[in-house]
Amino acid sequence: MAKKSSLANKRSAASTASPAPPKRARFAGAPSPSSSAAIPPSSAQKPKPTKGKGKGKGKKDAPAQPVAAPTPDAPRTFIVSAGSYERLLYGLSCTFVPSKSSDAAASPYDLAVSPIFSFPAHLSSLRAVAASTVASPATGSERKVGGKYLVTGGTDEIVKVWDLKRRKEVGTLDGDATGTITKLAFVPLRNQLLCTTSASSIALYRVRDWVLLRALKGHKGRVNSIDAHPAGRVALSVGQDKMLRMWDLVAGKSVATMKIGDEGDLVRWNTDGTKFGVIANTVLTVYSLDMTPLLTLTSRSRYHDLQFCYFPIDAEDPTQKEYLLVACEDGKTRVYDLTSLPKLTGEEAEEGVKDPEPVRIIGGHANRVKALDLLEVAYPPLPTSTTPSTIVLTSISSDGKINFYDLSALSSVTSAEEEILPKATYDSDGSRLTAVCAVGMEETVGRKLRGEMGVQSAGEESDEGEEDSESESEEEESDSGEEEELAFDEDEELEFDEEEEEEEEEEEEEE
Repeated sequence: MAKKSSLANKRSAASTASPAPPKRARFAGAPSPSSSAAIPPSSAQKPKPTKGKGKGKGKKDAPAQPVAAPTPDAPRTFIVSAGSYERLLYGLSCTFVPSKSSDAAASPYDLAVSPIFSFPAHLSSLRAVAASTVASPATGSERKVGGKYLVTGGTDEIVKVWDLKRRKEVGTLDGDATGTITKLAFVPLRNQLLCTTSASSIALYRVRDWVLLRALKGHKGRVNSIDAHPAGRVALSVGQDKMLRMWDLVAGKSVATMKIGDEGDLVRWNTDGTKFGVIANTVLTVYSLDMTPLLTLTSRSRYHDLQFCYFPIDAEDPTQKEYLLVACEDGKTRVYDLTSLPKLTGEEAEEGVKDPEPVRIIGGHANRVKALDLLEVAYPPLPTSTTPSTIVLTSISSDGKINFYDLSALSSVTSAEEEILPKATYDSDGSRLTAVCAVGMEETVGRKLRGEMGVQSAGEESDEGEEDSESESEEEESDSGEEEELAFDEDEELEFDEEEEEEEEEEEEEE
């Protein structure tokens, strides 16, 4: 899968592009809450299909965006991938199994975790990991199913693409973006991949053939994070220039900006796209779509990650609440209840709720929690349980551990001071973990159903496309070499520059 020629200067702006906003725009073009559900844009908004480029002849025109499949079932098996400073990429296969405990008060399920690969994936430390998912009405929620492609990036300035099911490297995306790869994020409903770097660039790729569609320009200095709205039309990014930018992914340009006062470390939309959170060093702010601050958290040490989720999963459950999970420097993940925030009026409403107490504390790490990910996972059927699924929180830390938590413990733990402990733990034996992603593996029945409907997951090509591009694939493989199968030798000695690694860690702590 060699890199295709850039299309950034060959495509004209879409006819549906919104006009340039005034200098002090406050995200006036943001999607409204009513349209924020993860529903594909109407056919009138879809860009016209373009003919296939390159050596392949007779290819059929392909839509720029995959058709949304029916909502997939919650996966029983999921894969967790984690990268480290030591350039190692870890892969774990996880599934719930009936518990063997005789304790009646204990959970009827245990989480079985099995390592499936561990190998040096890059020339230097990894900083970003992401997995593709099936586009469906559940896009944006924790029901992330698919897992065809895994992408990784780091300080070697290369994005590598892996076939997660076959566990093989299938290509690299290099030359389009310079600098350390800081963030990788798929946009399932548009069949695209976003890539940010330390050199102020944002690359937008089409996953079907890995063509570079756009080079999004606007930030000055390092871009630290980007996240697409669940509907796939816009994305938010933050970086070293202390600006929050909104991008029109159809037109490929910045449509609004806002100063956030400090370097932005991370931005993330909530499940239904009605609010988003921004981390800027030691300050975390949750905003509504009209840019009104809803919640502000401050700390003496920096925050590292945040996630939103609704739990219990059933929207008709009267006890359902929206939670904010925050990864902290002291090894804890703190949980805040966004549903029960007090209603403010006047000047207080303009500033939002400040530093509320967490409703739960999640422990289990001895050092800073570097990253979090959430995934809905199915329970195995049991006659004693009627709960079909739960949400699993995966956290990584500089202590080298990957911890897994069943969020059903949010209701079973009654005291905010009582820590929620891991359901399972994998110890990477001291690796300094930097990035993590979790994705459900699609069941065979689901794949057959999508095939009958002609629906593709992000990055999946049809059988016809495979036949038409066979000659092209052979020529590309001859250029890039044969596909390399993942190494599973955990005892392999790595030649790694420890001095360079210590400098990277010191630089991160100073920041």
